[in-house]
Amino acid sequence: MNNTTQVQAVQTNDENFARALSITEQRETEIDQLMDRCHAETTTYPDAIAAISEELGNANELAYACFHLGAFAESQRTKHKLLYKLLGE
Repeated sequence: MNNTTQVQAVQTNDENFARALSITEQRETEIDQLMDRCHAETTTYPDAIAAISEELGNANELAYACFHLGAFAESQRTKHKLLYKLLGE
């Protein structure tokens, strides 16, 4: 059993999260479209992530998708909390 994790640091001048994960611009666009489609076709974030994971090529692509879906979910939760507060609920 291998109990080690190897991490490779890649220096980049592009400060883009996708590029830091070695995801090209074209693939980033494909993943973004995939996220939109899977989010629209499912009813929960775990279901959307499960659907997305079936079409991704590696862990970096999944990390990218999970990060963005998680950030979107949190922004939606924050909006709902604000609305509830404004409505006095």
